[in-house]
Amino acid sequence: MDQAKVNQRFAVTLADQLAASGVTDVCLAPGSRSAPLAMAFARHPGLRARVLIDERSCAFFGVGLAKASGRPVVILCTSGTAAAEFHAAVVEAHHSQTPLVVLTADRPPELLGVGANQAIDQARLYGSAVRWYHDPGLPEDGPEAGTRWRRLAARAVAEASGPLPGPVHLNLPFREPLVAPQGRAEAPLAGRQAAVRVEAARPSADLRSLRRAVATAERPILVAGEMRDGGRLAPAAAAAAMPVLAEPSSYLRQVELPYDAMLRDPAWAAAHRPDLVVRVGAPPTSKPLNQWLAAAGARTFLVAEAGWPDPDLLATDLLRADPLAVVEALAGPATEWAEGWRQAGARAARALDAVLAGGPLHEGHAVRALAAAAPPDAALFVGSSMPIRDVDTFWPRAGAGQSFLGNRGASGIDGLVSSGLGMAAAWPQRPAVLLLGDLSLYHDMNGLWALRRHGLRATVVVLDNNGGGIFEFLPQAAHRDVFEEVFATPLGLRLEEVARLYGLSYACADRAEDLPGAMRAALGAEDSVLLSVRFKRSDSVAGHRACWRAVAAALA
Repeated sequence: MDQAKVNQRFAVTLADQLAASGVTDVCLAPGSRSAPLAMAFARHPGLRARVLIDERSCAFFGVGLAKASGRPVVILCTSGTAAAEFHAAVVEAHHSQTPLVVLTADRPPELLGVGANQAIDQARLYGSAVRWYHDPGLPEDGPEAGTRWRRLAARAVAEASGPLPGPVHLNLPFREPLVAPQGRAEAPLAGRQAAVRVEAARPSADLRSLRRAVATAERPILVAGEMRDGGRLAPAAAAAAMPVLAEPSSYLRQVELPYDAMLRDPAWAAAHRPDLVVRVGAPPTSKPLNQWLAAAGARTFLVAEAGWPDPDLLATDLLRADPLAVVEALAGPATEWAEGWRQAGARAARALDAVLAGGPLHEGHAVRALAAAAPPDAALFVGSSMPIRDVDTFWPRAGAGQSFLGNRGASGIDGLVSSGLGMAAAWPQRPAVLLLGDLSLYHDMNGLWALRRHGLRATVVVLDNNGGGIFEFLPQAAHRDVFEEVFATPLGLRLEEVARLYGLSYACADRAEDLPGAMRAALGAEDSVLLSVRFKRSDSVAGHRACWRAVAAALA
C-alpha cells in the first residue's frame, strides 16, 4: 500500500466533502504531521485557507470568523502541544455556541507511549467542551473508503452546526510517508452517495402561558443579552409594551437606556422592581442588572432554543421557542410603566453626557467617542473585562447596521485580537473596530500579524491604563501593599512600538477633549490604526463613580 497516496486521497476527499457541506473557511497553523490536510485545503477551489503562525491565534481567528459568518469554520494544527494550544478557543466556542470543526493531526498508534517526539495523548483532549469527538484511525484504502471519509466530514459539520452549535473534534492520525515527494495531487473519492443533508428546525412552544402572564403583569420588562441574529427581532422589540433592557450585542438597543448606571441607585432600583421578566439571548453582562433581577423574585420566562443559560437560577418558565415569536407576543400599546422608564433613561443619559463633558479621561469617554464616530455599518469586537461592561453602560444606542461581537462565552482575555481580526476577515467590506484593554492586547499581540498577512484593515482602540483596571473596582484594591504587583500588573508597554512592529499607524489621545478628533481620524484612515486611549486607573475609578452619582441625582 502506498501510504502517501492514501493519506493524500483521504485529505482531498475530506476537504471536498467539507466544502460540499457548506464550509468555506479554513484556518491552519504550519506543521508537518498535518501536511496532507493543509495541502488539500490550500488547493481546494471552494475553500479559503488562511495561515496563522501561532496555534492559539489561529484557533481564536477561527472563532471570530465563525461568530461573524455564522458558518462552521475549520481549524487545523499538527500533533503534540500544537493541539493543546487550541484548547482555550475550543472552550470559548463551546460556551458561546460557535460552530467550529477542530482537526488535530496525530502520530500513528505505534508512536504513542513510547517516548516518540511530538507524540502526546490527544484522545478527547478537549473533554466535555466539544459536541462530538471522533478518531477514525489511520486512513485505509478500500471500496468503501470514499463513503466513510465523506460521512465523517459531513457529520462533523452537522454536529458543529446544531441544533446546539459548538466545536467538534476530529483527531486524525497519519503514518509516514505523509505526502509523495512529487507528482500530481490526488483526486477526491466520490463515495456511494452524497452525504446526508441535515436540516435543523426551530423548536416551537405554546405561548399561551406567556401571553396570560403579560396580560396580568403591571411591571413587565424584556431583558436582551448577546444574540447572533438579534437584528431580526428589532421591529418586534420596538413594539413591545414594556421597557427593553438590551445590551448592544443583542441588536435590540434602539433607545438610550443606561440601565447599568440607573440600577446602581439603590432607591430607584428598589422602587422599580419588575413583576414579570422575559429574557432572550445570553445572560446579562451587567452585575447591577443581575443583582436587581435576583432581588425582584419575579416570574421569569427564559427563552432558549437550546441549552439552559440561567446561571443565577432565576428562570421559572423555560420556553424552547424561536425568540422572534416570543418577542412578537409582547406587543401592545405604550404603558405608564414603560413611559416612566423611557423618561428616566433620558434623564440618566443627559446626566452621563454632562459628566463626560469634563472630568478626567476614562473608558466612558472612549466608548462615547467611538459611538459617535463609528460608521453605521461598523463591526465592533469588544474585549472582556472592562470594555464590554463600559460599552453596556455608555454606548447610547446601537445602529441598525452595526454589529457587536465578543468572546463572552468563557469571558477570557486570551485570543481577543485574533478573534476580532477573524471577524474582520468574515466581513471585509465593513469597518472593523477592536476595543480592548492593554492587557488583552498584550496577551494576544502576535495576533496582529494577521493584519498584513491576510490583507485586513481594522482600527484597534486600546484602553491603556497600564494594567488590569477592573481590579481597581474590586475589594482587593484596598490592599495597596500587594495590589500593584499581584493584581494591577503594570506593563509599561510602549504601544507605538507595538504598532511599528506589526505595521500599523499609531495615534494616542490622553486628554478627553482630544479624543473625538483622534477617534474620527483613526476610523477614517485608509490603513489599520492602533489608537491608544491613555489614562490613569485612579481617574477611571473616580470618573465612573462621578457618572453613577450624577445618574442617581438625575433620577431622584
